[in-house]
Amino acid sequence: MNEELKNKNLDENVDKVTKNKTWFSASKNAINGIIQAFKTERNLRIDYILGVLVFCTSFFFDFTKTEFAALCLTIGFVIFAEMINSTVEYMVDLLTDKYDERAKAAKDIAAGGVLIAAVVAVLNAYFLFIDKIKDASTILLEKVLSSNTHILVAILFIVVLFVIILKGIFSKERNYVKSFPSARIVISYGLATYLLIITQNLIVGAVSFVLCFMISQLKRENDKITTSYAILSALLGILLVLIVYQITLINPLLTDVIK
Repeated sequence: MNEELKNKNLDENVDKVTKNKTWFSASKNAINGIIQAFKTERNLRIDYILGVLVFCTSFFFDFTKTEFAALCLTIGFVIFAEMINSTVEYMVDLLTDKYDERAKAAKDIAAGGVLIAAVVAVLNAYFLFIDKIKDASTILLEKVLSSNTHILVAILFIVVLFVIILKGIFSKERNYVKSFPSARIVISYGLATYLLIITQNLIVGAVSFVLCFMISQLKRENDKITTSYAILSALLGILLVLIVYQITLINPLLTDVIK
């Protein structure tokens, strides 16, 4: 009898702790869950960042209300699937700390749901953006082809020279690949800056810098470089391009400099 009463009191205490009494407390806990997932799940942070970039990009196109609604549903669907996947992983890890085929199947199925959501999102984005990008890309291509090619060649040449010189100065061992600065980061951010200057299009610039960020992340993971190393290399590439482009654009003559 005492054991039954004890279990009954325990169940009541659990209900008091786990059940939300009001809508406001339920909303507060839901927001806490969203923030917790964002802070602890790397893939979810990537989904949020990509979702924000895609949504902001849509403002530069003539989207209808229906297209905006489809885009919002797609972004929300991917984030929802990723959160469900994380929940399944938490529950499986809570229930067992040993390898089990059923636990593995649960995680694999949840991950498969995220993959399906991602594929659907890519297809939906393709149908939403493809026609609008075709119209814009023709104009952008004309701008790039009509730009001065010698400026791009001069920028690449000077960037490579600076990278070699700085590597020779800052390298403390014969492993020059890991010495400052990173050639791939400097060149990638330099080219992204050049594209942004030539095209004067925020979409092209945003996409270029996102690709540069991915390149720097790969560099960090493969060569175990620090964040400051990557940031300084990126800033170096941007500054070099801005300086060289400005000089070649002004096209100063030696006689004018002497005067």
